Amino acid sequence: LPLDHTVRFFDEIVEKELDLSRFVGNPVNSSMRGRPSYDPVMLLKIVLYGYMVGLHSSRELEQACVERIDFRFITGGLTPSFSTITKFRKEQARELAELFDQSVSLAIEDDLVELKDVAFDGTKVLANASKHKAMSYERMCEKVPTLHGEIEELKKERQSATAHRRLEIEVELEFKRERLANIQEQKFALEDEHKEETGEQPKGKDQRNFTDSESRIMKKGAGFEQCYNAQAAVDKRNQIILAAYVTQAANDKQQLEPLVQRTIEQVGVLPDRGLADAGYFSEAATTTLKGHYGSTEWLISPGKLAHGADAGTPPRGRIPRNISVADLMRRRLRTKAGKAAYAKRKTIVEPAFGQIKEASLEFRRFSFRALKKVQGEWLLVCAAHNLLKIIRHRRTERNVNSTAVHSRAA
Repeated sequence: LPLDHTVRFFDEIVEKELDLSRFVGNPVNSSMRGRPSYDPVMLLKIVLYGYMVGLHSSRELEQACVERIDFRFITGGLTPSFSTITKFRKEQARELAELFDQSVSLAIEDDLVELKDVAFDGTKVLANASKHKAMSYERMCEKVPTLHGEIEELKKERQSATAHRRLEIEVELEFKRERLANIQEQKFALEDEHKEETGEQPKGKDQRNFTDSESRIMKKGAGFEQCYNAQAAVDKRNQIILAAYVTQAANDKQQLEPLVQRTIEQVGVLPDRGLADAGYFSEAATTTLKGHYGSTEWLISPGKLAHGADAGTPPRGRIPRNISVADLMRRRLRTKAGKAAYAKRKTIVEPAFGQIKEASLEFRRFSFRALKKVQGEWLLVCAAHNLLKIIRHRRTERNVNSTAVHSRAA
């Protein structure tokens, strides 16, 4: 294994710099019988390093512990089963999510965070559920009486059917009863959810997914998929993710203020400039941000711009007294300074999402279901992204220092 391999830096960071007190003393598979328990720190390394190299499922991690030298370096030759890894991830989900806070702190200590320009954005990540397992409220209301009728018809047919046919009918009845019970359960749950949120009955097009009821149908690319909306605040200097969470909302309209608040809670100070796309803009949100965080310059596009399109000619003359918040923002984005600053947004946040989904982590779909579990997994993904940035920075610094030492010696 090369001396500058990623896993060596990773192992050193985990052992010497992360606070592992929440993991120590919580052995997995500890009992009086069977195999000895596994060290939870070793299992932590397997899971976290797995996310860093694009391996997310427990079965993939089990295979890697057998076949890959970098994983064998972590485990010391031990090969925990996928069920052991799954159990650890389930029992330590909260502790794994809390590693994100430590990754941000390490990045700040290594001077990788500047807080001059911070971009706020969201990306749709596929849920661990198929959109074909979703049903609209209108369809549920139609299907319930239909299934009731089909069950009654089968009961009548059973009375005069042959012995062989009666066996077939029993199988059909069992299937339809289970189907009916499942639809009714989801229908009542959807009604309760809407009554709690709005005080009204669901609308006909409101949907609920039978596999992951907390995920939502969202526009993704050219079509619609079962997704969650993953939010992130990214620092310009090294694309370190400063704050992250997951929402069920398909659009970003209400997400900017909570994302900014989480960023401030995480790093303790305001960025010099906040950048966000048109999906976040509303006059109310912009006014609130300016009122609460006036020391930060906010650049939020009031409308979408095509790729490469210009925001318009620079404004001239005095600013009108009764100018609206949206027009004032458009005016600011048309200035030379505004154009130059806002152009940085895509180069800050889009590469970070690209590295997570494609280049490095290959994370395109959540492994868990339900909002709370998905939230923890997204934080773990962001922690893996940050640690990978830290490791690459340290490896570069070490190589530069080594080259300098050799040059002086020569």
